[in-house]
Amino acid sequence: MDGPRYVDINIFVYWLGKHPILGKVALEWIRRIESSPRGSYVTSSLTLYEALVIISGLVGRSLKDKTLIERVVNPIMNLKGLVIEPLRPEDYIRALDLMEEYSLDYEDSLHLSVAKRKGAKEIISNDKDFDKTPLKRMI
Repeated sequence: MDGPRYVDINIFVYWLGKHPILGKVALEWIRRIESSPRGSYVTSSLTLYEALVIISGLVGRSLKDKTLIERVVNPIMNLKGLVIEPLRPEDYIRALDLMEEYSLDYEDSLHLSVAKRKGAKEIISNDKDFDKTPLKRMI
């Protein structure tokens, strides 16, 4: 495998939210991430925020709830094989071009920008919008 695999937000939401169908698939990927060397997988810092917003909405809790935040952020941050890459100013700019080039929304374009910057060739996601990109989708 050349470069890390990029992990999209939906994997973490399905895993932490215990999705009735996709939760098992997500858990299998989480186990792979956990058993991999550090840096084998990468995601963006945007993922942490998106996970918080989505899961807080699913469970009807506020982003003022420190316990909820810890229950979402800590498991993701503690995955052994995962690196959380911060968004850089150039990612925000590049994402604008990627939106147009691949007909993506801005969030997906930000994820793609980070994935490309880190040299990822594959993305762990069930989002078919990534099929329009150079990343190979793994779900």
